[in-house]
Amino acid sequence: MLESYNGVRTITTRVGLVEFLKPSPYEPGVGPQNTRPQVPITLLAPEHQSVELLRSFAADCDTVLIATDETLAFAGLLGLVRVGRALLTAADVTSRTPGCECCQIRVDLIDAVRHAVLRRSPPRRLVVVVDRKPPTGRNSLVDDDSAIDVVTVIHTLQADSEIERLAYLDGLVVEVDACAASTRLACGLDLWTGPREAAIAVADRIVVNGSELLTTAASAQVSSALQIINRIGKVVCGQSAAAHIEDLVDLDAWNGHSPACLERTAGPGLGPVGMVVQVTHAPNCRHHAATVGTIVLTRRGVLDPDATDAWLDRVVAESPSRLLRFQAALCVSTCEPRVCVRGSRSAMRSQPEGGGAEGTVEADQSRQESVVILVGRALDHQSLAESFETIELAQ
Repeated sequence: MLESYNGVRTITTRVGLVEFLKPSPYEPGVGPQNTRPQVPITLLAPEHQSVELLRSFAADCDTVLIATDETLAFAGLLGLVRVGRALLTAADVTSRTPGCECCQIRVDLIDAVRHAVLRRSPPRRLVVVVDRKPPTGRNSLVDDDSAIDVVTVIHTLQADSEIERLAYLDGLVVEVDACAASTRLACGLDLWTGPREAAIAVADRIVVNGSELLTTAASAQVSSALQIINRIGKVVCGQSAAAHIEDLVDLDAWNGHSPACLERTAGPGLGPVGMVVQVTHAPNCRHHAATVGTIVLTRRGVLDPDATDAWLDRVVAESPSRLLRFQAALCVSTCEPRVCVRGSRSAMRSQPEGGGAEGTVEADQSRQESVVILVGRALDHQSLAESFETIELAQ
């Protein structure tokens, strides 16, 4: 149910698959027990054997890294563990809880975040590294994605109440090797498959490493292929070593204000509003069609809170494992800001929309439109659009 708690709009669903957790008394500005501010977490999915971007994050003395010992050792950063600037996690496969895909979490990650934040001087930022295994098999150009499960990490950071009390997900940064991607395009091989494709689709920033080594046409082709898969983030071309960390942090993409992708004017990155976006291929192309699509739904008017809550229940109940990312700005009141909802799989969170002066014409107009963005596999666009239109308007 859409409800109010200490001045913050929250949502709790009826089906039990999703819980929009109420703000903890430890969150900033809530209650007298506020003693520890939440620490932002940047999620980093680096390219295999690429260490420049990871080293750039490590150069910030106020940042604590969370990664496996193999990743830190390969980057020459294992010594950070001894000085308390890095914490170790286990291998992805051995650190999940049992159960269906939509309910699995990384227990090792929960422990690492807790130990990093619950110290006398908590870090200004956490960087969680999602590790990759080296390519295997005869074709070294095809990624081995067995260790890339970014969505499980995102789900863990949003589903665990302990992490919610201590930290929040700020943004996802995915690194892509420009030369390898361009070679796959030229050879007609699959660009990205499985979890790697999912990571790119839900990323807030995609750093294309080595694009300066490509021709202008090849670099544009790689960027275009990435933008087709990812409709909500930003592609950053150039060397990882030259990437400005300031452009990759403090994105507030999973917490706080409504992101730019929820504006009515979709812009060149989103395509037509209300349409599902998929990769298209020529008949003789050997690329497999992308399995991840993005759906954008819009609706003007003040929606009935109970009907909106019931619709959210149905969306998550019907496809929790296929729902990789969910973002929405929902207008459910004429006198309060829209409710911003973010999540993945079966975990969602909500906050009131920030920004915009209260009582202005612009703010009133923006509140009258609800926007929903769903990123996932095999989502039924027509069914979702039709059901979204059936939500009753508030009386």
